Amino acid sequence: MPSPTRLTAPSRREEPAALATGIIGGPVGRFAAIGRRGWTYAAAMLSALASVLIALGVLQKNHCVRDGWGSPGALWRACYSDLPVGSGGPKGGTPWSAGGAGHSQPVLTAILDWFVKQLTPGGSALGTQQVYFAIGTVIIVLLIALTTLATASMVRDTPWLAAHVALSPVLITSALVSFDVFGVALATVGMALWARKHPVAAGILLGAAVMARTYPLVLLGAIVLIALRDGARGPLLRCLAGAAGAIVVCFGLAYAMGGDPLDPYRAWWDQDAGYGSPAYLLTVAHHPLPAASLSIIAVLGWVVAFLLGLYLSGRPAIRTQMAPLALTMLVIVMLTGKSMSVQSCMWVLPLMALVALRWREHLMWAGAEIAYFVMTWLYIAGPSNTAKAMPGAAYSFFLLIRVIAYVGIAWASWESSEDLRRDPATPHSPPKAAGPARVVPDVNHRLTPDAG
Repeated sequence: MPSPTRLTAPSRREEPAALATGIIGGPVGRFAAIGRRGWTYAAAMLSALASVLIALGVLQKNHCVRDGWGSPGALWRACYSDLPVGSGGPKGGTPWSAGGAGHSQPVLTAILDWFVKQLTPGGSALGTQQVYFAIGTVIIVLLIALTTLATASMVRDTPWLAAHVALSPVLITSALVSFDVFGVALATVGMALWARKHPVAAGILLGAAVMARTYPLVLLGAIVLIALRDGARGPLLRCLAGAAGAIVVCFGLAYAMGGDPLDPYRAWWDQDAGYGSPAYLLTVAHHPLPAASLSIIAVLGWVVAFLLGLYLSGRPAIRTQMAPLALTMLVIVMLTGKSMSVQSCMWVLPLMALVALRWREHLMWAGAEIAYFVMTWLYIAGPSNTAKAMPGAAYSFFLLIRVIAYVGIAWASWESSEDLRRDPATPHSPPKAAGPARVVPDVNHRLTPDAG
């Protein structure tokens, strides 16, 4: 049976949450006034706690912070990060100058990388890397806080669900590897604006998110499917217009700065299978697929994801919710893609919160993710010391475990999200005592503005 107490006070109903609260006084008491301080208090507390996990992430990368991010030391210590790499090259110019990130990153991520480089003072190579990493860390802390706030705003009755974003163990290992969380923050704010019935602003943020990381196209697709099902064509058109406008502006900005925003996508088409992709198992076995075949498989993965989304959203007997639909579609796209980097785990955290995933399943997934994180660096470092390297067969095993973990959270999201269906208006809900009416946020039902 669904339990609303699990959502409003996870420490009462979920053993992992109850054990974790031991360091701050234990589970919520029987007579505690749950929700009296509002969702903003929970979001503020979770954002502060998220900064602690990022601090642990800096500690995890202490070897590189002290001695630099050079290979193979950064690989053996599992402290590699793309951030310090962005500090190289001359200052000034544009993101599309020689050595700029514009040739390998989407427009807004390339601009963010270039902007941080301009803030980084000159000096020794190590000193420049350290300052760049420090500035990047501060930006990532703020972006995670923004993501937590946006997530909590979509589940205002159950804001502690945003702990899936702020307190996930994967923040320690993966949050500081790159600026992926930039796209995550933009996409989550976009979803929050859509849930609060601001379709134009939502579209602008989601379009910007696509220009920071491509995966938010999946979220936009899920919104389209749910909105069409619910007849919300007016808000949907305004949302899509906002997204298209943001993309056009970003492309125009790139061209105005002398760059070609399509460079990363052309490079992707010619890219071989990368780390994390199930297709990389064939590379480990010395039977790699051609880049063109991998591109076709990746495109077919998007098609399958949207066809499945169309089926799931159109079932007449079940009112499919947006969050589990988007998570399922995203997992399909990730697993059929050419690569699945260690920081890709950041993409799913807001959706795990919105589907009210149980902490047992979250921690099992995080355990697989962290184990894969460590084994990846040991495998990549292999050529420098084959005696202590991770064998290809062992790496393949952890890659498969990770794939199973992603399928598992997609499957579990449908069951967990059922707890969000409890509403005083539904026949199966028990009668409630007299008191203030419970306002259920839109995300719990359809994440769609009213039609019209």
